Amino acid sequence: METSGRPLMKSGRILIVDDEPNIRLMLRTALTTEGYSIEEATDGLQGVAAVSLRKPDLMILDLSMPGMDGFGALTAMQGLRPSQRPKIIVLTAYGSIPAAVKATRLGALDFLEKPISPVELRDAVEHAIALPATETSENNANDPLEGGYEGVLNRVRKSLRLANYADAETLLMKAADLAHRDAAYFNLLGVLYETQRKWRLAKKFYGKAIANDKRYEPAQQNMRRLYELDRFGKSAEAVTLGDERTTVARLCRPSIPVK
Repeated sequence: METSGRPLMKSGRILIVDDEPNIRLMLRTALTTEGYSIEEATDGLQGVAAVSLRKPDLMILDLSMPGMDGFGALTAMQGLRPSQRPKIIVLTAYGSIPAAVKATRLGALDFLEKPISPVELRDAVEHAIALPATETSENNANDPLEGGYEGVLNRVRKSLRLANYADAETLLMKAADLAHRDAAYFNLLGVLYETQRKWRLAKKFYGKAIANDKRYEPAQQNMRRLYELDRFGKSAEAVTLGDERTTVARLCRPSIPVK
């Protein structure tokens, strides 16, 4: 619904933590025009302190900062009760697979690389603000292996219905560790990244699944499919995956027993 030809303004308190004034200005400008209330901090220590004082709904956190960096802030906030922690979007100019995985495992919901367009920023913020707080921590609160493989798969599907990839990733990382690096959970991680069109990460975790169990056919088939696309010059990016829940059901092959 619109009023006077303009979209309704959004609500929410956002804390921007970044040592670069120009970046803070860009983020503030893009988000205040949407109606969000903005606070700022210049390093991780200030950011963690502001969480207690300002109680923001969302933190946009740079990883590379002098003093306490973004990883330090994420680690410090692990000591807070879930109800005290804001939702967190990590924003960095130094994106990498290890950094993304580490930030996610420390509680980040999303990982965005600089430079970021105002449209991409607004979409990510709108999704994070709208996500119910109970959903962001539900998977972490449960025993990761509760219900066995089918239980894990059902919780992954639930996270995908909410487009909450970070929760699904954290759940699968913990499940893989607790299940002694079982190939099935590495395969699920590959599927999760493939549904997000993160092809390098998908291949990496299909490879981990195969390395841990060379007889695990689902991961072998998924890996062969991606490499066949490359071999015949058909970029994986050109493949239409369709509905994510259908894709997960097709690629996970849940009927395959877990060791």
